[in-house]
Amino acid sequence: MNEVDLDNYDHVAFDLDGVLVDSDAVIENALRRWAWEKRLCPEYVLRTSSARRDIELVAAIAPSLSSEREAARIADYEVQAMNLLQPIQGAAEFYSSITAGRRSVVTSSARASALARLKAAGISRPRIMIAAEDVRQGKPNPEPYQMLLHMLRVAPDRCLVFEDSRTGIAAATTAGCDCIGVGPDASGHPDIKGWIENFHEMTFVDRVRNFC
Repeated sequence: MNEVDLDNYDHVAFDLDGVLVDSDAVIENALRRWAWEKRLCPEYVLRTSSARRDIELVAAIAPSLSSEREAARIADYEVQAMNLLQPIQGAAEFYSSITAGRRSVVTSSARASALARLKAAGISRPRIMIAAEDVRQGKPNPEPYQMLLHMLRVAPDRCLVFEDSRTGIAAATTAGCDCIGVGPDASGHPDIKGWIENFHEMTFVDRVRNFC
């Protein structure tokens, strides 16, 4: 079993949902509330929301509404449901083990909701965060990670990314970054550098299970 050494990278970027926090219940609660309010089928809204920013979700299922305004409403509902947030084993500890100037968060969530998630999980606010409203195209488009690399002036192969979904992995690897898969949905993905079930199993910050 090979190892990935964090010393080989200048920067470590984290997806948020499914990597640093388990926000499934938060998102479901907010989307159901929004769907009922707009007289939409909650199950259809939930299915359509997969791997999409809220602004893209609204544009797809309710084009007559203002995408920006409704996405902000959904984000507000998420903040109100933050008591449903669950931690991911070892995530806060691993994140904190990396110096503040060497880590960032790249998320498809709105900034206000993302910051509320981090606070609820006891994870410090990153110096750099790329959130939903910062990009024109969200994951799987590589724009979020390309923006991060441009801000950092870091070569893609010097940035290591932790992602839990195929959408996020596609965004990171298309941007040229090495990617570590987190959780069951990322297991076995052909483009990842390695895989962990969660951060709790990482005894040392420079070791992850590797498929290579």
